[in-house]
Amino acid sequence: MKTLSQLIKEFDGSGLTKDKLCEKFEEIAKAAIYGGYFRVNDEYDIFIVEVEFYFHSEDEKKSIIHDWAMYHRNNKGRTVEYFPVGSLHPHNSGVDVTFEKEGEYRASFLIRKYEIVEKGKSKVYSQPSYLREDLFGYAGCICRDKPKAVKIEWIEDNETSACEDYSIEKNPRINVGAYDENGERKEGLFDNREWRFTRKK
Repeated sequence: MKTLSQLIKEFDGSGLTKDKLCEKFEEIAKAAIYGGYFRVNDEYDIFIVEVEFYFHSEDEKKSIIHDWAMYHRNNKGRTVEYFPVGSLHPHNSGVDVTFEKEGEYRASFLIRKYEIVEKGKSKVYSQPSYLREDLFGYAGCICRDKPKAVKIEWIEDNETSACEDYSIEKNPRINVGAYDENGERKEGLFDNREWRFTRKK
C-alpha cells in the first residue's frame, strides 16, 4: 500500500468523474486513517479518525466538478495562492491537508475527528476546530527565555502500511451546503456527495 505522502503527491484530479474522484479519496483516506499519525513536540500522538474531502476545479476545460463551500479557492475577484502539496491549512473549521494543482484545481481533506494518545491514555475528539490548538497551540515566544517552537511530524506507520485490509465508512459530509452550477447556495439543501470517510476497526 502506498503511503499518504505518495498518494497526495501522485494525485491528479484533472478530468476525473465524481465516482473516480471518490475512489481516489477513499484510497487517500485509508492511508491517512490507518497508515500513520502526527507526533507533536515528541510529547503525544494524533491519529486521524475521520476526514472530509473537498475538490474545486478552476479550469473548466479539464473538470466541471466544483465545491463552492471550499474555503481555499479563487472567488469573485479574490485570488489566493496555491498551497504546496501536503501543507497543513488551519482555518475556522479546523485543519486541512492540501494537495492542489496550480491553475487546475484545489483539493484537500479536513480532519474532522481525531484521537490523541499521550502516556498510554487516549481520547477521541469530534470537534475539528479543536485540532488547531492540539497541533499548533501553546508555543511560548513572548515571556520565555527559550521559546518553544511547535514540532509536528507525520510518522508513517509501517505496521499498518497494508491498510487496504482496514475498512472505512463512507458518508456525505456534515452540514456542507448544496450549490447550483453558478455557485449560488440552494437554501435548505445539503451536498450529498459521499466524501466523508470514518475509521472502522
